[in-house]
Amino acid sequence: MAISRPLLVVLIGALVLLAATTAVRALGSGGGEAPPATQTAASDSAGGAGASATRASTPKARPPARKTAAKEARKAAKADDPQARVLRALAARQVVVLFFGQSRGADDQATRRAVSALERRRDNIAVFTASIKDVSDYARVVGTLGIQQSPSTIVIDRGGRARLVQGFLDAGSLRQLVADARS
Repeated sequence: MAISRPLLVVLIGALVLLAATTAVRALGSGGGEAPPATQTAASDSAGGAGASATRASTPKARPPARKTAAKEARKAAKADDPQARVLRALAARQVVVLFFGQSRGADDQATRRAVSALERRRDNIAVFTASIKDVSDYARVVGTLGIQQSPSTIVIDRGGRARLVQGFLDAGSLRQLVADARS
């Protein structure tokens, strides 16, 4: 009983695929899970803004203690990393708006203008802008929010709960997000 060549090629290919899948799963379950972030993302549907909200929170998550935030702020200031000012604002229990974007995209430019308009109001709000390329420099702040596109705007309330909005965000919707974070 002979097996035809096309069937033999298919069987060998399936075995190779099975072996590769098994090897990848064995390597992937090596226990390298990242620690949870200090802030969590809450759901938000920035109505009318055309933005998609990302949810990555647990309902019973407690905000970080004030002493812990202050300690992190001092440590960040000593290390002179870019997130030091953000951590200091969080330690001071300010509402923080953190914008990540590019310079050329139309959505990025429009959202940056909305964030700039918010900066002029400055009602106990800390506003920070950075390039999307620098997201990894803010790892302790953004944690595992899952920033996947530009522009991305993060609003962190005084309790440490973060809302991530990816995509275009107009000035009115951003003001509403900040007002929600204050209450």
